[in-house]
Amino acid sequence: MDEQQLMITFSVLSFSVLGLGSIVLSLVTLVGKGNRSFAIITSAATIFLGAFMWVVLTPQGLVPTALGVVAFVLSIWPNKRR
Repeated sequence: MDEQQLMITFSVLSFSVLGLGSIVLSLVTLVGKGNRSFAIITSAATIFLGAFMWVVLTPQGLVPTALGVVAFVLSIWPNKRR
């Protein structure tokens, strides 16, 4: 593996972890109390960064994009308590 491939792999892994964290944050805001706007902003950033990687760098950017979409859907899902 050359340096560029290592950097792409690192980027995919780091943004995938950001997507997983965004899903957890969205679940926390859905189940309990939390800052819903921060969950939406984090999921939107994950979608944007993943889509940028998907279009410009590598098809593996689809993974963070999909995680961001799941987090975004969970963050805008209506809370049953309200």
